Order: sequence, then C-alpha cells, then structure tokens
Amino acid sequence: MRRIVIPAAALAAGLIFCGDARAQMGGPAPVYLEPAEVRTLRRAVELTGVAEARRRSVVSAEVSGRVEKMDADAGDFAAAGAPVCRMRRLPVELQLKQAEAALAVAQAQLRKAEEGFRAEEIRQADARVKAAQAAFDRAKQDFDRTMRLLADGASTPAERETAEAAYRQAREQLAEAQAGLALYKSGTRAEDIEAARAQAAAQSAAVESLRDTLDKMTVAMPFDGFIVRKRAEEGEWLSPGSAVVEAADLGVVRIQVDVPERYLAGLRKGSEAPVVFEALGDREFKGAISQIVPQAAEGTHTIPVRVDVPNAIEGGRPVIAAGLLARVWLPVGEEHQALLVPKAAIIRQQGRDLVYTVSDVPPPGSPAVAAPGAAGQETRRAPDGAAGSGTAANQSASGAGPSPVGPPLPPVRFAVAVPVRLIQGYGRCMEVESDRLKAGTAVVTRGTYLLADGAAVREFPKEKGGDAGAGVK
Repeated sequence: MRRIVIPAAALAAGLIFCGDARAQMGGPAPVYLEPAEVRTLRRAVELTGVAEARRRSVVSAEVSGRVEKMDADAGDFAAAGAPVCRMRRLPVELQLKQAEAALAVAQAQLRKAEEGFRAEEIRQADARVKAAQAAFDRAKQDFDRTMRLLADGASTPAERETAEAAYRQAREQLAEAQAGLALYKSGTRAEDIEAARAQAAAQSAAVESLRDTLDKMTVAMPFDGFIVRKRAEEGEWLSPGSAVVEAADLGVVRIQVDVPERYLAGLRKGSEAPVVFEALGDREFKGAISQIVPQAAEGTHTIPVRVDVPNAIEGGRPVIAAGLLARVWLPVGEEHQALLVPKAAIIRQQGRDLVYTVSDVPPPGSPAVAAPGAAGQETRRAPDGAAGSGTAANQSASGAGPSPVGPPLPPVRFAVAVPVRLIQGYGRCMEVESDRLKAGTAVVTRGTYLLADGAAVREFPKEKGGDAGAGVK
C-alpha cells in the first residue's frame, strides 16, 4: 500500500477549518465538496527535479565602448530586440561620415571610368590631330625644298639638317596626336574600370562595417525573457565579449528528471506529465515530455528526461521561477480508465483509507453524529450576541423561510465514509479503486478531520472558503 504524504499547507488549512467548525458549538461541520472524475491515463512514476529556464544567455558586448546607459535591471522583462545597454556613439559616427565621403569620391571615379571620355574631349583630340597634320605637311614641304636646293647647290648642309629635324619633330607630334585621338575613341581601359570598381567596393565595405559597429553599440535582448543579473554599469568600458546582463527565457520552464532505466520503454515524447511545485501549493501545471536523452548515466543507470511546463506572467513576474523544486508524474504505463479524487479528500482513519461523500439521510447502520440542531433544530444567534426570542432567535436553519439575520444556511446533510484503495498519484489527484464511487460523485475535500460516518455537515461553496464558517455562527 502506498503511503500518502499530506502537504503541510493542506494540513494547516485543515486545522484552521477545524477551528472554525469547533466554533459552531456542536453544530454541523462545514465542508467543501469536489467531484470524483474518470480520465484516460497511463501509469506514472513520481520524480523530483528543479525548474530551469528553457533558454539562458549571458548577453555580451560585440564591440568596444563606454557604457552610456543601462536600459534594464535584474528582474525586468525585456522583449526580443529591446535595448539593454547603450554605448557612446559619437566617435564612430564621425568615422562613418568620413568613410561615407570617401565612398562618394570612389563612386564618382568609377562612374567616370565606366562612362569613358566625353564627346567634347574627343573633338578636342581630333583638332590636335589636324593641327599636327598641318604642321607635319609644312615641315615636309620645307624639308623637300631644302633637299632640292641642296642638290642645285643653293643650300647648305646645315640648312638641310635643320629642315630635316623640323620634319621629324612634326612627324612625331602628328603620331602622338593620332594616338591620343585613338585613345579617347577607344574609351577607358578595362583594367582601370576594374580598379575603380574595387576601390568603390572597398570603401563601401568600410562604411557598412562602421554602420554595423554603430548598431552593435546598442546591446539588444536576444529573446523574450527576464533579466536575472546585471553585469555592467554606466561609465564602464566594455571590450568585445564583456558580459552585460544574464537573461532567462521563462515563457516555458524546463525540468530535468532522472528516470530509472526500467521505465525507458514506456516513455513517449510529447506525453503529458502533471507537475506540482512545492512553493506554489497544490496548484497543478500541465507539463509535457520534450526530450528523452538516449544516454544512461553511469553508476545510477538513469535516463535524463526533460519536461517543459508553459509559464504565465502574473503581476509582471513569472508564476514559476527558476530554481523551484518540482514533483513530476511521468506516464510510463499503458492507457487505462482511472478514477481520480483530490488528494485532499483522502483521510486515514482506524487503519483504513477513506473518502467522505454526503447524503441527505444518515448511512444505514451508523450512529448519526448530530449535535444540537443537527436535524434542523439549530438556532441562529441574534446580532447582539444573545439568544433571541420569537422569530428572530429560534428560526430553523433548514426550515422554511429566510433568516432575518442573514441568508439561509445550507441544509444539513450527513457524511458517508467510503473505503478506497490507493493506486497512484497524479499531481493533485489520486487514482483510487472503490465500488461505491463513480465519476461525478462529490467527495469532501476540506473538513474531513471533523467527520465520522454519519456526522452532520453543511456544504459551502469552495470559492467562498474564507467565509465558510461565518454562516454557521
């Protein structure tokens, strides 16, 4: 038989409730009821683990700079892309302006090389060719005339040399002018265009590098999450790799449990796994197996299994904090129909595990524990504290007509003890076996410590638990 451990919070609540009941001076015990239910479940094994963030990151600087402003502190929530740290940008902004100006010059040189020479420049070169041609023709005529005169003895060798030198010079100048015109007409050399293009590309890369540096001077949050530690302060100098903050993604918390290897065959990725955190009372969370690591630990022969639990944000903070101790119920068996009752309904009396249901009549063969007024004769105290008389003092709580002091009390009913056999715990519920329970049967979940078989009770709504005892004073 599995031993059931009643949480301390439930025990304390029960004791408080008992105190409220004893204040009724022997009246019917106030109780809460919840229905039993049938679910399709798999046998589970209970294990413990610690809640961890699904993702955790030390957010670091990528460039050097002095911290000008810290936008986040420990405990703050930051969306993905939100700034958490800003560095001084002015020096890099000035470098960027210089690089952008140099890029403009390089791009202009590239356009000039790609477009080639203008029509005006070509016409100018053509004019130089014509002028050089005219000078060459004149020099040639002078040289030819000097040679004829020299043959006739009317010229001297010195005059011939001078004419010949002028002729050669004019010929070279004509060739130079013609070559210049051909160069203009052929356009810029391909090598020069490639060089200009490479220069422009290099300068463009320098500009983009500085822009990227400026972007990195604002350190951004990599994902939606909470700042769990602040690692930098304003005025501090950061180098590439310097830690700025530690961030944790708590939208989903992950619990790793070590599962004995004998349960490996029954594990299924995606299977639901109820989770209860000791710090959060008996509140049950829906987890699911996200990873089954196929590597047994040496020595313990356990399999690491990770369970993901969706988290919620309440009051600006996550309900489940990292580091909380968790109890996980991993499904490892075949599916079956399970009869479940809240664990708070189970009580051990006289060596038996019981739950209590309620009935309108006392159970057969059991002494009805009916205090004065239990059968509908209880009196309601007048507002001044004295036992009143007449219609204001002795009206039956279960009789016809409302009380003049307040709303009518719930009718008196009787507790019925139902023995159960405990099978398996699932979060805040326990699987039981009993021939006398079925889906929908209401069982007592608070006030069980006051009861015995046949005890008089009054049912109060659970959502009004804080005022349950007030109606029977």
